[in-house]
Amino acid sequence: MAPQNTPLYKALKNMSYKELEEIAQEIRKYIFNVVYNNNGHLASNLGVVELTIALYRIFDPIEDVIIWDTSHQSYVHKLLTGRWKDFKTIREKGGISGYTNIYESQADRFGAGHAGTSIAASLGYTLSDKIKNRKRNIVAVIGDGALGCGMALESLNQLNYQDAKVKIVLNDNNMAISRNVGTISQLLNNFRIKKEYTQAKEILKSSLEDSSLGKDVESVLKKVRNALKFSIYDTPASLFEELGIKYYGPVDGHDIKKMEEFLEFIKAYDEKSVILHVVTTKGKGFEETEKSPTKYHGVSKKEPNKVSYSKIVGHTLSHLKDYEFLAFTGAMADGTGLNVLQEICPDKVIDMGITEPSIVTTASALSLGGVLPVVDIYSTFMQRAFDSLIHDVALQEIPVLFLLDRAGLVGEDGPTHHGVFDIAYTRLIPNVEIWTPLNAQDLANMIYTSVIKGLKKPRFIRFPRDGETIEIQNIIDNLQIVDGEWKYLKMADSGIYALAVGTISQNVYEALKDYNVNIIGVRSVKPLYEYFLEILEQRAEYIFVYEEGSLKGGFNEEIFKLRNKKIYSFGVKDEFVSHATREEQLEECDLSIKAIKENFEKIIGGVKAQSSKKREIKK
Repeated sequence: MAPQNTPLYKALKNMSYKELEEIAQEIRKYIFNVVYNNNGHLASNLGVVELTIALYRIFDPIEDVIIWDTSHQSYVHKLLTGRWKDFKTIREKGGISGYTNIYESQADRFGAGHAGTSIAASLGYTLSDKIKNRKRNIVAVIGDGALGCGMALESLNQLNYQDAKVKIVLNDNNMAISRNVGTISQLLNNFRIKKEYTQAKEILKSSLEDSSLGKDVESVLKKVRNALKFSIYDTPASLFEELGIKYYGPVDGHDIKKMEEFLEFIKAYDEKSVILHVVTTKGKGFEETEKSPTKYHGVSKKEPNKVSYSKIVGHTLSHLKDYEFLAFTGAMADGTGLNVLQEICPDKVIDMGITEPSIVTTASALSLGGVLPVVDIYSTFMQRAFDSLIHDVALQEIPVLFLLDRAGLVGEDGPTHHGVFDIAYTRLIPNVEIWTPLNAQDLANMIYTSVIKGLKKPRFIRFPRDGETIEIQNIIDNLQIVDGEWKYLKMADSGIYALAVGTISQNVYEALKDYNVNIIGVRSVKPLYEYFLEILEQRAEYIFVYEEGSLKGGFNEEIFKLRNKKIYSFGVKDEFVSHATREEQLEECDLSIKAIKENFEKIIGGVKAQSSKKREIKK
């Protein structure tokens, strides 16, 4: 049994390789059991067990700076740095985070959740160490598709120019969440399976060791070795060394002893930045996870018979496959439901990897070429493309359909993945529409309408990480053309109005259906519907606004423009909501059925049972 209260990484240095193999298997079993109970990222963490053990036998996570890119593969890191006992609480409310968090441990040097940040962060630490005259190792561990991110490539371009000496460990498992895409991935993949280059290096090494001709031969052989790297085969070495980064590898990331030899070498190497190419198997250690790493990238509890909104998207687009459109994803075909379309029409789905700004700009030009782009990206990741949304799409009023998945509170993934800012950051952009479907059928209808009728300007359709107990075929059979007009969910003879944006209207209706209150489902945040605004202006005394998003910059700000009304808004306050279940987060933000009912009664009191005279709307 591994120690529970002291950092395990300190004990690793005194263990035999047999003991290290045993602790590796114990770690794998512990992660497997906890993740299946708590949900979380499984396959990525199973793949880095030996890599992390070897890394922490050579480097010190407290004395050195080790940054885990994206950090969804940081569970082994957490176990080795004093969180073995607390690991059972991972992703639970009040428990440890599923990602690195600078407020959780000194060993968590940089908070993450989005991909591609580790090399830039390492550069920042390196520059600070120069100013502070500190001597320590700066290590970036990057993989799972993150190397293809624009930020990662931009940062690689800076290392040599800034005279930075960063140690980069490339965890190459040929996967992001789904299979890696792009030329860099192909280059790495081709090199993994080409044994000739490694054999050529061994021959050179042997010749060099046996040579008695001195340094001249050594110099010649070094040039021959470089010729092999740059001419005979396409290798990652040519890519990185042209950027001024020394390349070593590939090395088996599950061979602790071999890994240590390479890690010792890059630790001692101090001429410039260096990258160690490590090959691992995502899902290592269990037959089912190795065979299906995409399926087991993340484990979550599925509600029986509940169909996710993401699946509704996939099936609706599949039904529309004969229409002219292309769907874009950023390494998230399975997560967004586009895998449903991909399976029957692979040419309809373009996976550009973790490159959100590029996706948006590419989609914009596709539209100018006469083809409708459907950009399906998580709300939290669309933040990365904000400039592209403004400059490349809205400014030119180019018709692009944006499907913002995971809009709202996402549960256990926490603040790095909440989609609570999209209403705020899209509302302020001119020339766009923002539609907010009330339910699964409404979502499917809005997509159907957008593809069938086409667009005149950019349109966002946002929906949460949720679903409904429905039959998909029933949704498809009932598809119809719609607009974004608001909808009465319940009419009453009072001056009390509840406005609910999107699917949170389901909670609002359930909480307030027995009260004398008008309930309106807001299906479009932009444009607003003047007819309903006029009703509110003339009839409303109390207005309650509910939105699953940030109140700052949110829809509620439009309603607060109404004069002489008592207005109350509920949603995400000016703070980051910590990881917990989605239900717990809704309760915290006053959006659960229980919280909606309690707050309504607290504010309205005896007024709720009273009726006010109906007033005619002035023409």
